[in-house]
Amino acid sequence: MAEPLPEPLKTQLVIRAPLSEDGFVSLYFSSPAGRLMTEQEWWNLRQLIELTNKVCAREQVRGAAA
Repeated sequence: MAEPLPEPLKTQLVIRAPLSEDGFVSLYFSSPAGRLMTEQEWWNLRQLIELTNKVCAREQVRGAAA
């Protein structure tokens, strides 16, 4: 379920990636001041994506084995 962002929040598209032939996901970074992501925030995002990829890969293996 999508959450609407509060109006005063400024957002910046960070990543848009295809998930299927007709679907994609978009990740946005938000800051009331409209600032760019810090190096630490980029690193945290990278860690989150790597963890998600590991979990999804495990689920695909389980699904293929069933």
